[in-house]
Amino acid sequence: MPSFSVADIAGSTHTQRDLTGRWSVLFVLTDKDTSPHVGPWFRRVRSVAPDARLITMAALDLFALVPTSTIVSQARENTPRAGWGNVWLSRDGSLARSLGLPESEVPWVIVVAPTGRVVEVVHSTLNDNAFARVAAALPPPAAPPAPAAPATQTESR
Repeated sequence: MPSFSVADIAGSTHTQRDLTGRWSVLFVLTDKDTSPHVGPWFRRVRSVAPDARLITMAALDLFALVPTSTIVSQARENTPRAGWGNVWLSRDGSLARSLGLPESEVPWVIVVAPTGRVVEVVHSTLNDNAFARVAAALPPPAAPPAPAAPATQTESR
């Protein structure tokens, strides 16, 4: 993963080091019109990777006439407060350049292993083939714990 530094919509700064320690899936928007395509990806990936960190990266290059506060406010309106730390926003094009991603109305879905290594990159709207590639790159969900054996009474003699 290349070096980068970006703020989330809660105001905290993140770097590529924040993508280590657990599986992460990045949904990267490089165009403002990509947003409608991220929700279906998010829901489908969440269903197969409930323990992965899902991060929306808005790696945009927006003209200066739109205030950052307006962009952050709109993002906050569309994101539950608990998820603000998982929406990372760059409005000056630097994040997209760091990641080597061109502007596109189609999302980039990037799977990052706990080591910080990128293991899959898909540039597609959600479809079965693209989803299969992402799902195959993720570990299978942890099995639920086995039910406890029923307590037995011991016979008294």
